[in-house]
Amino acid sequence: MRNLFNLLIRNHRLVIFIVFEIIAFNWLLNTHSLHNNRMSSVGIKCSNSWLDAVGQVNTFKSIKEQNKFLNQENARLRTELHRLKKHVPLRYRSQRASLLDTAIWVIKPAEIIRTSTHLSSNLLVANKGELDGVFKGSGMLDNGCLAGKVVEVTDHECLVFPVINRNIEWSVRVGEEGTVGRLVWDGDNLKTAKVVDISKSSLILPGDEIYTTGFQGVFPADILVGEIKKVSFTEADDFKTVEVKLGADYNSIRFVEFLTDKRVSKSDSLINLIK
Repeated sequence: MRNLFNLLIRNHRLVIFIVFEIIAFNWLLNTHSLHNNRMSSVGIKCSNSWLDAVGQVNTFKSIKEQNKFLNQENARLRTELHRLKKHVPLRYRSQRASLLDTAIWVIKPAEIIRTSTHLSSNLLVANKGELDGVFKGSGMLDNGCLAGKVVEVTDHECLVFPVINRNIEWSVRVGEEGTVGRLVWDGDNLKTAKVVDISKSSLILPGDEIYTTGFQGVFPADILVGEIKKVSFTEADDFKTVEVKLGADYNSIRFVEFLTDKRVSKSDSLINLIK
């Protein structure tokens, strides 16, 4: 308390000035309507600006929530579309009649809840597991494109190896009737991968599309993988190397679908019973 008094005594001129300024300002507002109106106008503008800022923040939060619900609904509707049709074309831009038999393939929508996209062995975790109908070996789609493979499952979660993992490779085909190669990720770019072991004599051009072969059992044939971006080879090579722009976007991946082959899950159940 003594220190407060000492502070006031040392700065008494400033204190007296502020007190008189407040008294003068209050008298000016109470006796002159022009100044009072102007101060009211300034106060209203400041209040409106603050309310606008708060409103924009609330609107942003609302839009974010609505976007989440819309993405979830899109994933659910894509799944329902496959369930309602006996045969559903998966390769949307192809004219070839390659169909998904829903009596064999089951599709489950899910949400990615954890990602790692800065490592050479990237991983994804989704919120669906064995009790939800997702099993080890199920394939994952992002907007209808090949995105990953389930390698481990719990009751309600699963661990996924995406295409952008250097420890996994995929059997793919160039074009509708083209040559078969191996899709691998070199660890450089989240948006691209490479197809290797393509014969030098194969006619391959930038813009051609890459599809799954169905040989691995993870996906049916003719699931879209991506689009050829660049073709390179040297005279000493016997094979071409194809750079592919991936259809799955790992920078924003969130709502996905899992494909499970009923035949595989049933076979695994029988094997487990024997064990």
